[in-house]
Amino acid sequence: MFKKFVPVLLVVVLLGLGVALVSAQGGDLVTRNTSWTFQNLGSEIAQVEVGFYRTDGAMITTDSLTVTKSASFWAPEYPPLDPSGTIQLPFNGAIYARSNQPLASIVNQVASNSTSEMVGYATYMGIAEDHIAPTIYVPVLMKFFGSKYWTELNIQSASMSDTQVRVHYYHQDGMEVTGSPSIYNIPAGSPVRVAQAEEDFLPDNWNGSAIVESVDGVSPIAVVVNEFVGTPGNMYNEFYSYEGFIQGANRVVLPAVFVNGYGVDYQASTSVQNLNGPSQVADVTWRFYDTTSGNPNAGTEILSFTEKLTTSKSIYFPDAPYVQQLLDGYETGDNAWVGAIILESTQPLVAIVNELNLPYHAASYVGLTEGQDELFFPLAFVKAYGYANTSFSIADMSNGPLSPITVTVEYVADKGKCPSCSDTEDVYVFTNIDSKYQPEHLNEEFLKSALTPDGVFVGSIRITANRPINGIMNELVGDASSDNFTSFNAFVAR
Repeated sequence: MFKKFVPVLLVVVLLGLGVALVSAQGGDLVTRNTSWTFQNLGSEIAQVEVGFYRTDGAMITTDSLTVTKSASFWAPEYPPLDPSGTIQLPFNGAIYARSNQPLASIVNQVASNSTSEMVGYATYMGIAEDHIAPTIYVPVLMKFFGSKYWTELNIQSASMSDTQVRVHYYHQDGMEVTGSPSIYNIPAGSPVRVAQAEEDFLPDNWNGSAIVESVDGVSPIAVVVNEFVGTPGNMYNEFYSYEGFIQGANRVVLPAVFVNGYGVDYQASTSVQNLNGPSQVADVTWRFYDTTSGNPNAGTEILSFTEKLTTSKSIYFPDAPYVQQLLDGYETGDNAWVGAIILESTQPLVAIVNELNLPYHAASYVGLTEGQDELFFPLAFVKAYGYANTSFSIADMSNGPLSPITVTVEYVADKGKCPSCSDTEDVYVFTNIDSKYQPEHLNEEFLKSALTPDGVFVGSIRITANRPINGIMNELVGDASSDNFTSFNAFVAR
């Protein structure tokens, strides 16, 4: 899914600063903080106005700033949110941002667990005004599914007046959950947190989907979902986040899926939602491709089948009934599969993918539904803060015969965070799907000038191509004992 921007921008950003939450399952104290990044996609310096809203509807402060190329902000060190007495912490709320230039934005959430002493990271994308709507689709929600998976909905009113919303919950067989819908009153501009663990009518071990809608059918809303994994006394082993959908597509591309991938036990799962279900059952064809460069099967279809989808479905690929066919089709002899999936459907679909490296590392991205010849990743880094690195995966979205595609990858330094970093670019050709790990890419001899003497880069990426493409970015932002893995989708200007 792309986020598309217009020159006057409304970015909806749900965030917390020193927000302490006690788990409904066991009493862990988890403190959440956030950082956010703006990337200027325009041709002039962006003049950005931001407003901060609490959950009670109060706009507690505003700020004006300029963004030349890209700029990042860490909430605990952001002056307008300084705990000087004018703003009482903890802050739990949201941001509106308007700009005279098109912007992209992402938010990194950081959860610190006082019981397990672990830190978890999750990323979601700032939501532009053409991606807010009166109806939002959510493909996966859980209440202690498998005893340890649970979710929360964060719903923000993007209206200038108070908004009443309904949340319809559905089982995977398409039946609405008894006791649904839930109704919430949200002050203008503010968010509300809806934890599925606190919805008494939802059964334990529940895994399903939802439709969130304004009661008046007009007021726009934005939705972000947080997913958590843990057990009592050891919460937040894994932390994921994704954005709700305003529409689906009949063709969805999942560019990074795997079973026992990369030699370090990377796994993947996906959740798919039929937006017209349950009244219109979808015939969905799953097509599986190997994508590893140098493999004899790279770029070829190794498995396909068609099934009916009523409302939603979640599948963990290592447990799939066809997993042995994927492993056999990979032909590497290492009992692994790294590839991509294309979903073709008679009804519009949405999908998310959870990437897992157990026991701690987890990230989510949104299935790709369209392509453009220009992509933006607001945040990319090498050895940032001593430990943070990124990698991107891009896919040919032209839906035609496989053939070489030429891309130009521009690295744009964030001078505010890395004054001695420099801009640089690379032009190369790939077929089908390609990945670049920034520590390796920027250490190629002709690109090294972008790095500091210590080998650091902090900035953003712009990618142009001769055909429509789309992509995702993975971030590795912590040590191996915590959930240091997070992901977000590419942005496109319009």
